[in-house]
Amino acid sequence: MIGGGGGALPGAEAGSRADERRWRRSWFLPVLAAAGGSALWAPEMTYLQFHLAFTLPWFAWLLVGAIRAVRAGRPLAGGLGGDRAAWAGLGALSLVALAYTWPWDRALIAQGVWGYPDGRVLATLGGVPLEEMAFFLIQTWIVGLTLFAVGRALGDTPAGAGARVAAGLANGVFTPPLLFRWGGALLALAGAGVGLLLWPTEAGRYLGLILVWCMPVLAIQWAFGGDLLWVRRRALLLGLGLPTAWLWIADRLAIGWSIWWISEEFTLGLRPLGLPLEEAAFFLLASAMVAGGLLLALHPATPARLRRLWTELGRRPWRAWLAVWALTMVPTPLFPAAFAPLAYASTTALAMAVLLYALRRYGPRAWALFAAAFAFGVAVEVLGERTGFPFGAYTYLAPGPAVFGVPLLVPLGWFAFTLIALAVAPRGRARWIAPLALVAWDLGLDPLMVREGFWAFEQGPYFGVPWSNFAGWYLAGWLLVALLLWIEPRLADEDGGDLRATYAAQAFLIGVGLAFFGLPLAGLIAAVAMLAVAAPGMRAGARGGPSAGARGGPSAGARGGPSAGARGGPSAGARGGPSAGARGGPSA
Repeated sequence: MIGGGGGALPGAEAGSRADERRWRRSWFLPVLAAAGGSALWAPEMTYLQFHLAFTLPWFAWLLVGAIRAVRAGRPLAGGLGGDRAAWAGLGALSLVALAYTWPWDRALIAQGVWGYPDGRVLATLGGVPLEEMAFFLIQTWIVGLTLFAVGRALGDTPAGAGARVAAGLANGVFTPPLLFRWGGALLALAGAGVGLLLWPTEAGRYLGLILVWCMPVLAIQWAFGGDLLWVRRRALLLGLGLPTAWLWIADRLAIGWSIWWISEEFTLGLRPLGLPLEEAAFFLLASAMVAGGLLLALHPATPARLRRLWTELGRRPWRAWLAVWALTMVPTPLFPAAFAPLAYASTTALAMAVLLYALRRYGPRAWALFAAAFAFGVAVEVLGERTGFPFGAYTYLAPGPAVFGVPLLVPLGWFAFTLIALAVAPRGRARWIAPLALVAWDLGLDPLMVREGFWAFEQGPYFGVPWSNFAGWYLAGWLLVALLLWIEPRLADEDGGDLRATYAAQAFLIGVGLAFFGLPLAGLIAAVAMLAVAAPGMRAGARGGPSAGARGGPSAGARGGPSAGARGGPSAGARGGPSAGARGGPSA
């Protein structure tokens, strides 16, 4: 029966419902376990004893209720989905939660945001207590099983819910309403933006890291199925609200007993009912990710939506690589030691995205564009490092593979960033404006890459970069643009929304990201310059292009990284790091 998800015979239905009600009335048993454990072990309670008192009893009670319901012939999750899908979804989500949370948790412990007194944990893995890793799994199961219990309490069956969804799809009920899908996604992204602003501050670090960790996931969930979540908002709110309330109580007691401590230095100092605001936000948002993910995984409308998404990616495969590019930029500030590999990963992803777009747009001629830009990038960098012309005297220090002494990510950046600069330039003025778009990007990228030690100039008044570098950028950019326009004249007349959007997104990332690397002024200057250069083209609106943009590559550039430019890192640019540009850096 655990695999079935079917219903009980009519004669057994009443008994099944009565059994479910009896189980719900036994909710006090985990409370008694918590009270007993507290009396026995507090205030010297260890992390393991905390689990035995506060989390494992709730998990066991919920699991018993789920198994009893299935054995009685009632759907595990009521009308939320079938049994097999519910078990499989919860199991898969547990692994995702462990993989996604462990590095984030490890980074916060390493930064001193929270910690554990001696003798309170059994052992650690990579600095994270084993009990903490168990918490990732236990919380996921508690939220998931609570959601299933709510689904059973609300009644209905998977078959009945599926029939209503089919009718809704036919009548357009689940056609992505802007209010629920994109409105919810934008609110979540705004929350992530607040997190980015809080992160560099001392008191806002913990809350900023929580928002940066949770809100992008919630934005993806709502962009994909905000309307589906809204339809099941009652199950969503109860499924995340009930376990969150219990975990708030347990966390408040654990902090009071010093099972773990939260740094006052990295928190805002707001403690409603004695619980740090950051801890309350963590449990609420983590539960929201689990509940939202499960509801979407089980919703009958999800398979059709995934098929449409897959079809769309088949038509525009560069979007998948743009997603990889973005995902490789996000963790860079959390893992500064991984700056170089993230730079190469994001630059490669961005170059792949631009190449796929160009192949779809221009056919085999895209290979000529790639070869010309790559060769030009190597040649101008070899010339620049050996003679000081046209950028000024500099030396490469970057790790990783190189071509004639030029880091591989630099010529890849020249290709990607120059195409995206062409996409940004207004029609008819590409030859003159596209090089300016490269220079604007490099106002943030080169200072970051110099700071991160990817290369060094002999002297430079602008955050370690000489003014000659920017003049050289314009000259080199002009020559490369002229070469690419000669190979493919259509670059001057076509563009793509994906590439312009990526350029605008990179302006935001540079403006915010460089603050994390101690260069807030350089980030602000670069962001303003990029938006000023891009504004005329943005105002012109969609001017064609399959959504990526002739005239452009997704998000990188000369000397850049995926999202930057030549000499750039993945998302940076010339000589850059992952999210910077010419000689630029990952997440800027």
